[in-house]
Formats: sequence, C-alpha cells, structure tokens
Amino acid sequence: MEPIAVTVRGERRWVLIHRCTQCGRLRLNRTAADDNVLLLMQLAALPLAMPPFPYASPARSSGNDHEAADHSA
Repeated sequence: MEPIAVTVRGERRWVLIHRCTQCGRLRLNRTAADDNVLLLMQLAALPLAMPPFPYASPARSSGNDHEAADHSA
C-alpha cells in the first residue's frame, strides 16, 4: 500500500488514501497523532503541483493593452 492523497472527513479529521501496489485497490485510513505533518501537507498539495489536466497560464500582457484602450476612447 502506498499513500497517494489526503482528504478531510468531518471536522478536522484527516484521512489518508492508500492504493495497493498489487491490485490498485483504494483504502482509507485515519491519520494518527504521530504521522509526519509535513508529509501529510505534501500529499495534500500534490494535486496543485501536478494537476490532472494541462494548465495554461493566462496570457501575459505585452504592455500595449492600455495604449489601445486610450486610443479607442
């Protein structure tokens, strides 16, 4: 079993999601007081670092957009 994600259930109850390395089955396990909080936070932030869809950053302004607005007024 490998931890793949963290979720929150109820009020402030963190739950680890584990996936079996053999069959792929998912299991939920409550976190324990002695779990490494830094590792839990890394798991929680993983979807932000590696989204499941391509992310295109917003187009950067060339700096001339305000000039075009000034001429149209």
